[in-house]
This record gives sequence, C-alpha cells and structure tokens, in this order.
Amino acid sequence: MNALYAPAWDLRGRAQQDASRHDKLIKEAIRKNLKDVISREDIIVSDGTKRIRIPIPYLDQYRFKYGHPLPGAGQGPGVVGDTLWHPGQQPGSGDGPGDEPGEHGYDVEVDLETLTKMMLEELSLPWLEEKPAARDIVRETYQYTDRRRRGMPGNLDKRQTVKENLKRNAAKHLPGVHDFVDEDLRYRVPDVHYERRSNAAAYLLMDRSGSMTTVKKFIAKAVCFWLMRFLRLKYQHVEIVFIAHDTEAEIVAEQDFFGQGEGGGTRCSSALTVAFQQITQHHPRARWNVFVWHFSDGDNEIVDNALCKARVESLLQECTMVAYGEILWASDWAMPSTLATTLRQIQHPRCLITVLRSKDDVRGALQAFLGAEVGK
Repeated sequence: MNALYAPAWDLRGRAQQDASRHDKLIKEAIRKNLKDVISREDIIVSDGTKRIRIPIPYLDQYRFKYGHPLPGAGQGPGVVGDTLWHPGQQPGSGDGPGDEPGEHGYDVEVDLETLTKMMLEELSLPWLEEKPAARDIVRETYQYTDRRRRGMPGNLDKRQTVKENLKRNAAKHLPGVHDFVDEDLRYRVPDVHYERRSNAAAYLLMDRSGSMTTVKKFIAKAVCFWLMRFLRLKYQHVEIVFIAHDTEAEIVAEQDFFGQGEGGGTRCSSALTVAFQQITQHHPRARWNVFVWHFSDGDNEIVDNALCKARVESLLQECTMVAYGEILWASDWAMPSTLATTLRQIQHPRCLITVLRSKDDVRGALQAFLGAEVGK
C-alpha cells in the first residue's frame, strides 16, 4: 500500500516502532560507554538528583552511499565490517588541518536512577538468608502480566494486538490481519510485586590514610557510591554504616565519608574492629544479613596484617559476606600487598578479594561483589 494512503493507525504504529527502536539504540549506546560513565567525577560527587548528560554518536540508519569509482579490483581476503577508503587517505593522520568530516554525536540526559538500573540490573545481594527480624527488606520487582488498551508506545504488545485484530475481523466475517484500529491495541502494563527478604545491613569501610592519593580515594569512593546507590534503589530497608580510618577508625556521616581528605598512617584492623563491635551490638547475625566492604591500597603496617586476618575471620562468623578491594592505581607491574596476600590465606567462599588498578575496574569490582552466589 502506498504510504500516502496508509491508515492513520499504521502511520502512528510506525512512529511508535521508530521511537521504541530509537530508545533501544540509545540504551545500547549508553551501555557500551558504561565503563567510562560510572567513573565520572561529576556523578560520584552529585547529590543523586541531577540528570546526567552522556555523549553518544549519531545513530545513523543503514543506507547505500555512492562513492568515487576506484581503478582496479580489490584483492585478498576481507572481513565483514572492514572500513574502505580512498588509497592514500588515512583517517585522523597527516600534517596540517584536516579536510574530512569527523564523527559527530549529541548528548542525552538520563537520571541517576535509570543509570543505576542499567548498570546493576542483573545484580543482587548474594547469600540472603531468612531471618526472624522485625523489619524485612522489601525488594521491588516488575512483572508485565496485565494488558490494557492504553499505555506507553514502547509497551505495545504486538502479539496480543494482532490477536485482538483477528477476533474483531472474524466477528465481521472478514478473516485475516488487516485494518487495525485503536480498539485492537493492547499494551503491557507493569505490576509491582514486593518480595520480602530478611533484614540487611551494609558496612562501607574506606582507608583515608596519607598513602591513599586523590585518585585512589576516588576509585574507592566510586565503588562505594554505586554500592550505596544499588542498595537504596533495589532494597527499601537497608541500613548503611560508613567507617573511615587511618591508624584509628570512626563511624562517620555519609557526606563526610565521601568528602573527607587524606592523612596519617594506616592500620586497617582499626576499621575491622569498629565494624565487628558495631555488628555484634546492633546487627547480630541471628536477625540480620550483614555485608562488609573494605577498600584500601594495602599499604598497611606489616605487624597489623595478622590482626586484620583474625578480624576478618571473626567477621565471617557474624556476617553474610566480607569483601576487600585493594586499589593499585597506575601500578600494572605491582603485586598485591602483603595485606591482600595475608587475607587470601582465609579459605572461605564468602570472603571476596579483588584488585582495582584503574577507574575501568569499578564495574568489574561491583560485579565481583554483587554477582552470582558462590558456595551457597
């Protein structure tokens, strides 16, 4: 049928399909850049309410382009996706100003909640156990079980819409799929389901000693920031405790945890001791699932390593999981510290240790800490 005479619904349906496809392409483009996006400083230091501008390339549609005829014929094996250009023309090279167009893009805005969902949608707190607690975690899940005649264009249920069209046409003794009208449209509507899980408490421990440079602290803050965003987005009732330490440790407010400077020596056992005392007093294992994440560069007093190992072993008796992230910024050649080596001697499936060597490792650390359950 000529597009000029296409039914109004058909034109609208095409527009809806184009809009849905465009949104999907944008999300895919953002996902490809997540490694860079999640380590941006303007996001980490934000209050969680601002919208984030993310540059993405233009999403061109596939089309044929006529080029200049080249002499001769191509030779040799080719690979699908190879880029062809005029002989002697090297993209992005040469002296002097360029005379060829570059790649252009535009900025899209997403809120922090959407960005968190895209990054951590498949992750969850591991090893959650049922606890006889007074207050439970309420986890929100969305299931598209209902169908209605009105909804968002991207939620159009094509299969059900075709079925409704078939039924309506059959009632008129005009079998087949044709002449769609608004009456045929069916949209998937999300139903919110609340899954009750046991209480959870999260302890975020961070080294603020002098050896923790600005870049190292930023990497630690980035992981802690996304852990905090994940917990608050996915679970309604989770208590988060922030502990900062050098040679001494203290419980601090959230804004102080992410805004404090560095200085002093390092005694990692001080933070583990404060966490253990707080957990046994306020979050006993009989009633709580407790998760501990500790971040440091591992530049710890050697005599303190054995005490750290003992504290972690004690925490594993009280906690659901204990994780240690060691930050070795710009040290690809460096071996893990003596602290990490000592902690690796602990043979326990819920004691997780990972190394972060750059900002690119932030997402990998999150996946290691919140990924598949091991040894359940």
